[in-house]
Amino acid sequence: MRRFTLIMLVLLIGLSGIWAAGNSEAAAPATKKISVGLVLSTGGLGDKNFNDMSYEGLQRAVDAFGITFDYVEPKSPSDFLPQHRMFAEAGTYDLIVALGNDQLESIKEVKKDYPNQKISFIDTSSVIPGVRSVATKWPEQTFLCGIVAGLGTLSTMEKANKENVVGVILGMDFPNLREGVAGFISGVKYVNPTAEVLQATVGAFNDPGKGKEIALSMYNRGADFIQHIAGASGLGVFNAAKQVNRYAFGVGGNQNHLEPDYIVATSIRNVDDMVFNEVKALIEGTWVEGLQISGMKEGAVGYSTENSNIVLPESIRKVVEEARVKIVSGQLVPAANLESLDAWVAANKYGK
Repeated sequence: MRRFTLIMLVLLIGLSGIWAAGNSEAAAPATKKISVGLVLSTGGLGDKNFNDMSYEGLQRAVDAFGITFDYVEPKSPSDFLPQHRMFAEAGTYDLIVALGNDQLESIKEVKKDYPNQKISFIDTSSVIPGVRSVATKWPEQTFLCGIVAGLGTLSTMEKANKENVVGVILGMDFPNLREGVAGFISGVKYVNPTAEVLQATVGAFNDPGKGKEIALSMYNRGADFIQHIAGASGLGVFNAAKQVNRYAFGVGGNQNHLEPDYIVATSIRNVDDMVFNEVKALIEGTWVEGLQISGMKEGAVGYSTENSNIVLPESIRKVVEEARVKIVSGQLVPAANLESLDAWVAANKYGK
């Protein structure tokens, strides 16, 4: 009898454990897979720049966190609003990632109708309630390539000439990109105050034909170094540099390998890291609205000559490195905008 009682007790304990385990498993919430919607810039995939890097950042998030994502490729700015609405109306996307300042009005409109939708707005310093704006210091990004251009045009580098003219080409005329122009020009003038800097705007991020046309015009006017800030339109600048045997600078991810005999360096900005970190912040619970901005000190921007076949003179590399150290330490702050450029140039000269 005692043995029977003991056996029954063991069985009851075992059944109780099974019930508890089963009940506990049923009660445990399933891990939710994060879903992201990506609204690319009008340059689309294949721009070897902003869009491609953003896509790569989400691919990294797939590998690291097991997220899922969908993306759309707007052909023109008129596509932005319906594409944002499509993601927001679905109600299944934990985060919308939007690229480029030209999506500003669409984001404002969608945010009014879907106030709970999380949106990360990449490459803007615009502050929108409920939106996380992620920006980098554009003047710091282009400043070092400006130094290379300013000294390079005076040098005996193979493709340089004696005109003392360089250029910079925008894709679209946006405030943040104008800051990049200011950074490039301030870098040029920091080491070469008498240099002429030609400026032009393509009017699109996806028109390499026009980018090439503008670049050829600048090279014909004496420019021997051109910095593009033009998305896929900048690919035309590289074609022009090759055609007339002059120099160019990349922007964003390292573009030196595209034309390594003509691209001297790239004004680096790690957009893939920016996008990846937005997903990481969401998963870790640290995602908050407001403006997030980083620069050279944080390792977000800089310049690279890696994968270029062009050997910079050591004298130029030395000046670039000195400037980089000063920017990181806060001793040197590139011109913030074109309006302040003249005053900045008057107050900042290399070696003084």
